[in-house]
Amino acid sequence: PASSTHPAAVVARTEPPDAVRSSPYLLLLWTSGAVNRAELERRAESVRQLRERFSATPIHARRARHDPDYWNKLYESRVTL
Repeated sequence: PASSTHPAAVVARTEPPDAVRSSPYLLLLWTSGAVNRAELERRAESVRQLRERFSATPIHARRARHDPDYWNKLYESRVTL
């Protein structure tokens, strides 16, 4: 049995931030307990900034239309702003 202090047990008792709910990838990280809330919120904000900056670029817009987690993948690639 998992201890009540196990990260996954703590995550299960709290609701994910709104920005996390809108992303299948971030929601998976949240439910797995692999990443803490502060890090997920930071990632969500970084993804929002990437989307804001690059969504008007045709190649990024096309890729994002076909892949709901495109912006997360772009963030994970460590592109710099």
